[in-house]
Amino acid sequence: MIQKRTKVVCTLGPASEDKKTIERMVKAGMNVARLNFSHGTYENFKMIIKNVREVSKKLGKPVAILQDLQGLKIRVGKMPKNGLPVKNGDRLTITTREVEGKKGLVPSQYKNLAKDVHKGDIIFIEDGLIELKVLSKQGENIKCRVVEGGIIKSNKGINVPTATITANPMTAKDKKDLEFGIKHDVDWVALSFVMSEKDVLHLRKLIQAKKSKARIIAKIERQEAVQNMRKIIKAADGVMVARGDLGIEISPEMVPIIQKKIIKLANRYGKPVITATQMLQSMVEKPIATRAEISDAANAVFDNTDALMLSNESAVGKYPVDATETLSKVARTVEHELSKNEDLKPITIKEHDIPIANATCLNAAKLARDIDAHYIVAVTGSGFTAQHIVKHRLYTPVITITNSEKVRNQLALVWGLNEIHVHEISLKNITSDIKTFIREKKLVKKGSEVVIVCNASKKHKLISTVIA
Repeated sequence: MIQKRTKVVCTLGPASEDKKTIERMVKAGMNVARLNFSHGTYENFKMIIKNVREVSKKLGKPVAILQDLQGLKIRVGKMPKNGLPVKNGDRLTITTREVEGKKGLVPSQYKNLAKDVHKGDIIFIEDGLIELKVLSKQGENIKCRVVEGGIIKSNKGINVPTATITANPMTAKDKKDLEFGIKHDVDWVALSFVMSEKDVLHLRKLIQAKKSKARIIAKIERQEAVQNMRKIIKAADGVMVARGDLGIEISPEMVPIIQKKIIKLANRYGKPVITATQMLQSMVEKPIATRAEISDAANAVFDNTDALMLSNESAVGKYPVDATETLSKVARTVEHELSKNEDLKPITIKEHDIPIANATCLNAAKLARDIDAHYIVAVTGSGFTAQHIVKHRLYTPVITITNSEKVRNQLALVWGLNEIHVHEISLKNITSDIKTFIREKKLVKKGSEVVIVCNASKKHKLISTVIA
């Protein structure tokens, strides 16, 4: 079977956390296991991590582990058991005081909400199902008019797209969860509700202080993040188009446009990008995806996303393996057409002012295209060389050689990197050492023309071609 280049991220949960199911999902195309720290216990996550690592070792295939921190999710406080019904035109007060909700009064778990919102702001509850307009505020109380009614229940999410939330997106819970993740050697950490590059840099300091090599995925899901997306992408190691909250923070019809902008920027900077939320939502209950869902996933592949993500579909859905296989089939089919049909393929190898290290990877990609090379071999310590070759979306197979098991796992998220091997290459005899390795591993056919790129981000750069 043809290997896909677009990666599949699967959220693991009650429907998919056992070793047998994880193995079936990896065989079906899962490349990254996502752990959603909005739910679950440490004991449960510890078990899942152990299962993923054991399956990865058994199959000889790298599987990255992505820890997704909950972040500052503003939620409704404690409400009556059956919730509080509100109708269009009703008046109610949101308060940051620690009270139990009752008629006309809704508590907020976020204590600074009254400071951050202003008259005229719009407040959404439960993914936008309920809409309120701020009339005035006094102390800890926010007086509102109901624009769109419904039933307000405990712990439902609150979004205020017209206001700027001042709190740090990392909560005390996130810091504790991060310590757990680092202790158990997660490969990637996703930061929720990022507002600016400062949030990414703050998380990086925390990770570095723990001597961890975990990389950071910045989730774009707030209006502030959309405004600062370029700086955020440059500061992070990767990015996620988190379409759930993003579709509440901005107009839903703008989400596809922002998605394309994020993917394009991430591609330019050689940062992996994940397209997430409701990718195959119907497969939570049904074994077959809708035509619209298939088209949505396919268009993300056409746009050059590095990865597609499953959430409820794989965590609590009835068909986690089928959902994984469906995304894999979509990716393989689109990639096959792109590889043979120039009319479908965007021009991605571009000339512009770039650092020397990036130029080395660009030149290698051009060389491979111009001589119609059979393979590219990327020797990399950090993953930089391999990432900045495949960002040009060549369909020449890339064989990646690194001396780090950690980097091998992390690169499992990156588009086009399927053959990733841990091996120490001698810098004195680079060409001969690589030829010997790829022959012994039977990674190339005899007589194949191979472009070799070694450590593009270092002083000792090498681009060469050999006949293997």
